[in-house]
Amino acid sequence: MQRNLMTGILKTLAPLLLISVPSTYAQTAIRATVPFNFTVGKAEMPAGTYTISQVSSSVIEIQGSKSVVSIVLSGSGSSNDSTAKLVFHRYGDWYSLSEVSRGNGANVLRLPTPKLEEEQLLASTSGASGQKVVVAARTQE
Repeated sequence: MQRNLMTGILKTLAPLLLISVPSTYAQTAIRATVPFNFTVGKAEMPAGTYTISQVSSSVIEIQGSKSVVSIVLSGSGSSNDSTAKLVFHRYGDWYSLSEVSRGNGANVLRLPTPKLEEEQLLASTSGASGQKVVVAARTQE
């Protein structure tokens, strides 16, 4: 009887524990207002406010008012950054999201280089690489 009682208690408490323990990834969301159109992978994103959250160790989700994109990361950097920010590569008036820093000492998340960026680099008349553009973000819990 005592064994059945313990099993019943565990069956009741286990789902409550799962619900009450927040995911590590869910706590790492950041929010940023991007003042220009940009590319993430193959997706074109309009200027606007975006929430970026890591949904697994290798996937982030970028959610705006009109679109949501999930992208597989090319890796996370070994560097830690205390400032939440988005880093873009710029070629003329074309921008590509390349890094997401969630701040609080978390690893910098690196996005894969899209084909369009490689084409922009090849098409560059000066042969120079793109400029880095940084957009400030804030953590969201």
